[in-house]
Amino acid sequence: MFKYLMDNRGGSYLLAISLLFFSTFFVSYFVFCYESQIKVYNSLEFANVRATINLLEEIGSK
Repeated sequence: MFKYLMDNRGGSYLLAISLLFFSTFFVSYFVFCYESQIKVYNSLEFANVRATINLLEEIGSK
Protein backbone atom coordinates (compact mmCIF):
# COMPACT_ATOMS: atom_id res chain seq x y z
CA MET A 1 0.00 0.00 0.00
CA PHE A 2 2.82 2.41 0.86
CA LYS A 3 4.51 1.79 -2.51
CA TYR A 4 1.22 2.53 -4.28
CA LEU A 5 0.90 5.86 -2.46
CA MET A 6 4.45 6.85 -3.29
CA ASP A 7 4.15 6.41 -7.06
CA ASN A 8 2.54 9.03 -9.26
CA ARG A 9 -1.00 7.66 -9.35
CA GLY A 10 -1.15 6.91 -5.63
CA GLY A 11 -0.08 10.41 -4.69
CA SER A 12 -2.71 11.87 -6.94
CA TYR A 13 -5.33 9.67 -5.33
CA LEU A 14 -4.29 10.72 -1.84
CA LEU A 15 -4.26 14.38 -2.84
CA ALA A 16 -7.72 14.09 -4.43
CA ILE A 17 -9.20 12.42 -1.34
CA SER A 18 -7.71 15.00 1.03
CA LEU A 19 -8.88 17.88 -1.21
CA LEU A 20 -12.37 16.39 -1.30
CA PHE A 21 -12.39 16.08 2.50
CA PHE A 22 -11.25 19.65 3.12
CA SER A 23 -13.53 21.21 0.53
CA THR A 24 -16.52 19.28 1.89
CA PHE A 25 -15.65 20.40 5.41
CA PHE A 26 -15.39 24.08 4.45
CA VAL A 27 -18.55 24.06 2.32
CA SER A 28 -20.55 22.42 5.11
CA TYR A 29 -19.11 24.91 7.62
CA PHE A 30 -20.23 27.89 5.53
CA VAL A 31 -23.66 26.37 4.89
CA PHE A 32 -24.21 25.79 8.62
CA CYS A 33 -23.09 29.35 9.40
CA TYR A 34 -25.45 30.72 6.77
CA GLU A 35 -28.37 28.68 8.13
CA SER A 36 -27.61 29.89 11.64
CA GLN A 37 -27.58 33.49 10.46
CA ILE A 38 -30.91 33.04 8.65
CA LYS A 39 -32.46 31.58 11.81
CA VAL A 40 -31.31 34.62 13.80
CA TYR A 41 -32.77 37.00 11.21
CA ASN A 42 -36.06 35.12 11.19
CA SER A 43 -36.34 35.21 14.97
CA LEU A 44 -35.57 38.95 15.03
CA GLU A 45 -38.17 39.55 12.35
CA PHE A 46 -40.75 37.57 14.30
CA ALA A 47 -39.97 39.57 17.46
CA ASN A 48 -40.33 42.86 15.60
CA VAL A 49 -43.61 41.81 13.99
CA ARG A 50 -44.95 40.70 17.38
CA ALA A 51 -43.88 44.03 18.95
CA THR A 52 -45.60 45.96 16.15
CA ILE A 53 -48.82 43.98 16.62
CA ASN A 54 -48.73 44.62 20.36
CA LEU A 55 -48.14 48.34 19.77
CA LEU A 56 -51.03 48.56 17.32
CA GLU A 57 -53.33 46.74 19.73
CA GLU A 58 -52.31 49.15 22.47
CA ILE A 59 -53.00 52.17 20.24
CA GLY A 60 -56.33 50.72 19.10
CA SER A 61 -57.54 50.11 22.66
CA LYS A 62 -57.11 53.79 23.66
